[in-house]
Amino acid sequence: MTVVTPRRKLRIAVLRCFPIPENIAKDRGQFDDIFASWILASVTAYNAKRPNGQVIAEVTGFDVIDKDEYPSPVEDFDALIVTGSVASAYDDEPWIYKLAAFLRDVYDNSPIVKIFGGCFGHQLIGQAFLAKHGARVVKNPKGWEIGVHQVSLSEDFASHFPCLKGDTVSYQFLHQDVVQLDGPLPPNWVQMGTSPLCEVQGFLVPGRVLTYQGHPEFDPYINKWSTLAVQQSGMIPDSEKMKEYLRLVDQEDTRLLAGEMAIQFFLSQPTHVE
Repeated sequence: MTVVTPRRKLRIAVLRCFPIPENIAKDRGQFDDIFASWILASVTAYNAKRPNGQVIAEVTGFDVIDKDEYPSPVEDFDALIVTGSVASAYDDEPWIYKLAAFLRDVYDNSPIVKIFGGCFGHQLIGQAFLAKHGARVVKNPKGWEIGVHQVSLSEDFASHFPCLKGDTVSYQFLHQDVVQLDGPLPPNWVQMGTSPLCEVQGFLVPGRVLTYQGHPEFDPYINKWSTLAVQQSGMIPDSEKMKEYLRLVDQEDTRLLAGEMAIQFFLSQPTHVE
């Protein structure tokens, strides 16, 4: 991955796929606010290691569910972020079909715009771009992945990120769906890595697409209350498992390292345009 001189402003559009619950939103805001906090902290960490080139970031939110909002012209932005959601990528919902079509159009016709997906965003991108290569979004037979977990990065993926000092990252997770691969990835698509509970932790197309199955934008407060909301909906009936999930939420992570990787991706140039 070739990185351009980072003396510039990153303009990032966050495509909100879920309204954050009120008890969390009053302290942390909506998904674009949560991503903005993570991105700005990651920019600070990125800049601290590069005193001769400073990056700033501007984040704008778009409600793709209730308001049908999309960035236009999309080329006004350097990157799109597709957020998490309580929806599943395979749900029969018009807004999901429209979002998938929008992302494919951006990829095909606006190659200067990067596409980033987190959790649901990762799954939707996997489904939208890789279904013909055998990718499917399914319920994880291993169950929920909740709390801080470590991702073991593939050698190919890690080679694109000089900021890495090892071959792992760790951050918050809250998901039951996963991307399942039943065939080889197309050229230029790189699998991120694995965890004990999830075999497909993300994708990279250098300079074009980056996805994380997890939620590095979440801090322990956000994930604790999000997990409790899932429990209250009846989706986690096992109280002993719930105790373990909440214990894992409070573990240390490397979310800002994952953020530095995202910043490097946003600043990168495509190595290949189809």
